[in-house]
Amino acid sequence: YGACGYTEEQAVQTFGEQNIEERLLGFHYLGPNAGEVTQLVGLSLKMKATKADLDALIGIHPTCAEVFTTLDVTKRSGLAPDLKSCCG
Repeated sequence: YGACGYTEEQAVQTFGEQNIEERLLGFHYLGPNAGEVTQLVGLSLKMKATKADLDALIGIHPTCAEVFTTLDVTKRSGLAPDLKSCCG
């Protein structure tokens, strides 16, 4: 398990329900290589990275973190994620 930044509840309380899908505010990951995957996000949070910034990353294959360069749905969209990673 790895985590950094705001929880979803903290983000909603701090930024408002309509403003939490604009930039990376927090990260919680339960899966293989959590430490390495979370390390990527620590810098991204400090840089106030956006979805576009994650899209611009070059995914290193095969890694568990590469899925963050190909995300195409959000939790709030209600759509099921179609994982494209070697770990999915």
